[in-house]
Amino acid sequence: MSSNHLPSNQQPVTILTSQSPALDPDSYRAVSERLLLREAQLSQAQRMAGMASWEWYFGETTIRWSPEMYLFWGYEPGEIEVNLDSVARQTHLDDLPILQGAIARAMQGENVEMKYRRSDKAGREIFIHTIGQIIRNQQGEPIGVFGIDMNITKYRQQEQEMADLNRTLAEKNRELERRNNELNTFAYAASHDLQEPLRKIQTLNSMILEREAATLSETARDCFHRSMQAAERMRLLINDLITYSQMNVSSKQYESVNLSVLLADVTAQNKDIITEKQARIEAGSLPTVRVIGFMFYQLVENLIGNALKYARADVPPVIRIGYELLNSRPEADTPVAQHHQLTIDDNGIGFEPTYNQTIFQLFQRLHNRSQYAGTGLGLSICQRVLENHGGTITADGQAGQGATFVMRWPVQPD
Repeated sequence: MSSNHLPSNQQPVTILTSQSPALDPDSYRAVSERLLLREAQLSQAQRMAGMASWEWYFGETTIRWSPEMYLFWGYEPGEIEVNLDSVARQTHLDDLPILQGAIARAMQGENVEMKYRRSDKAGREIFIHTIGQIIRNQQGEPIGVFGIDMNITKYRQQEQEMADLNRTLAEKNRELERRNNELNTFAYAASHDLQEPLRKIQTLNSMILEREAATLSETARDCFHRSMQAAERMRLLINDLITYSQMNVSSKQYESVNLSVLLADVTAQNKDIITEKQARIEAGSLPTVRVIGFMFYQLVENLIGNALKYARADVPPVIRIGYELLNSRPEADTPVAQHHQLTIDDNGIGFEPTYNQTIFQLFQRLHNRSQYAGTGLGLSICQRVLENHGGTITADGQAGQGATFVMRWPVQPD
């Protein structure tokens, strides 16, 4: 960059006068070396920061570039002549009005700032952030501009990527909302339109068996019984699908739930089968937690129901329920994170450890329907409950020895 150019109406400033003490050669050399060092440091700092400087004086078309500016655009110092026309030719056509407006404002004595696109020597498009400071003469009149150019291409690319990501997320959110609406429509249809004809099928089958049993053959009666069993399985499947769809609710209404009271409600609901199988439920001290109430009832109901269903034929079921408050520090210098841990284990038929993950998949069944009734949705519902609470559920089974389910979810503030 040239700093010795002065317009005709500006007088040079004399640094050394006849009254100034002359510097001895050693002092002069030391001052020169310090100036050269500072200039080199400034040049290096500009390059590291992706910056370069320039000067333009009004009434001229030539623009003075610093050595860093040439390198900035891929040229060797002095390789090209820089003027307003060459800068305009390298400016993106759509951004020419930005450049023209900045020139007009500068000539009116205004400092300028702009972001626009230009091409370097290799033809690559570069986003530039330019800041220009007006140069004034001793009378305060604007005579030119001193400017700094900064390469902001990476930042603009990141902004564009972020905008694209936000646009994609918005599209996915719209798609998710559409699917949730479809799911709600399905749940309504399942709870009304599908169950009504199913109830009629069950009612008509019952009426035929009651009124026409004497005239039906053994084969016909067996077909009607099987038809009624299939209808009952369909009813259970519809109810479980409705429950699973309800686990997708977007509005999460947390409430304080006493787990001991919840367990008592589930136990009362299963009183008959508990009495029939002489089952024993052992629970330690259970706290009050902030959860989505109806979802947690489904969670405990499904796990207790499974433990009762998959009991060994010759062994009374024993279901043990435990709770622990876990404290962890994810990273150093971070607050302690608290998680609830609820454990339910039993002494039932269990399952092979290879199924520890797959049992949570939709419609996953490990046993024949004729052995154990069910739709294969119970544990999928449990997993969805924990996901909605930001937690996890894991299973650990041993064939012939029982199963253990461990649930962890973050503590919600009151």
